[in-house]
Amino acid sequence: MQETIETRIRRLEALVAIERLIADLGRAFDSGPSAQALRALFAEDATFEIDRYGTLTGRDAIAEGVAGNADTGFSWTLHYLVSPRIDLSSDLASAEIGFMLWEPASAASGKAYWIGGSYAARAAEIGGQWQFTWLRLNAELISHYPEGWHDMPAALAEA
Repeated sequence: MQETIETRIRRLEALVAIERLIADLGRAFDSGPSAQALRALFAEDATFEIDRYGTLTGRDAIAEGVAGNADTGFSWTLHYLVSPRIDLSSDLASAEIGFMLWEPASAASGKAYWIGGSYAARAAEIGGQWQFTWLRLNAELISHYPEGWHDMPAALAEA
């Protein structure tokens, strides 16, 4: 059966909204991280499984847990969330999602790290807004970068 133009438009709008949800996740992680920004991205009863590091259940626990990690875990991050694969449900109300992670980070100790892995997720449109209902990080690479991050070379700062 052929989809109507309205259904096709709804499908495209859902895909764009989910891609934005993924982008907003990276920005929320990298902005402190921001508990306020994270809260808006997760359903009230969402779950975030963080590889072998634990599980956070509920929007508030996720937001506070991730934001609280900056003091003892990673104090600075730069998430590159790429190659999203979005499989929408037939009613366009939920989706199964996968995307990749590449991330330079600094630990609270000041040590630099490279992190790589993948995310698996489920999202749903709740009250007109797409939110994660389940998110799992599979950290496949966490490698110390002993040289650490450097300041910008003076020649580039003058350009």
